[in-house]
Amino acid sequence: MSKIKNKMATQDLVQTALMAALIAIGAFITIPLGPVPFTMQNFFIFMAGLLLIPKLAGLSVLIYVLIGLIGLPVFAGFTGGPQMIFAPTFGFLISFIIAAVLISKLAYGEKSFIKILGVLILAEVVFYAIGLPYMYMILTKVNGTPMTFKSTLAVGMFPFLGPDLLKAVIAALIAPKILDSLNHAKVK
Repeated sequence: MSKIKNKMATQDLVQTALMAALIAIGAFITIPLGPVPFTMQNFFIFMAGLLLIPKLAGLSVLIYVLIGLIGLPVFAGFTGGPQMIFAPTFGFLISFIIAAVLISKLAYGEKSFIKILGVLILAEVVFYAIGLPYMYMILTKVNGTPMTFKSTLAVGMFPFLGPDLLKAVIAALIAPKILDSLNHAKVK
């Protein structure tokens, strides 16, 4: 019994570390669009939530964020370090932790494309609900950049809606198949 528990714990650690690494890789796929670059991070946040149980999904993103904060250049644009707390995009990183847990709680093991897509759209709302006010505060209060609510949406949300929806559709299509394969491999 102890060996089975240790094997599961090891498997959980490997999956969590792998997902943290994939999120970092997603950050390296970057197209600069202003204060918020286009990345593939949120795609891997979706996948973390859909492929890992809530505790591990949140842990994988937390590990990613902590690795970046200690100085490894794993954030978008190959950045990292504690000063990133004052970057306009740091609020999105915070939201990723919350959203990964939320996605997992609501959609882990789900097979319905529509239900999964709905949860991923809800996760996008979480990203923007936390990331945009944080970005506004950093840009206006710390950097002294004049911003309005409309200009914040124009630079931090509107350019990303289409690509984010596409990433959500792809994740909703492939995650159940990947999870089935992983579960099938566990049985053998």
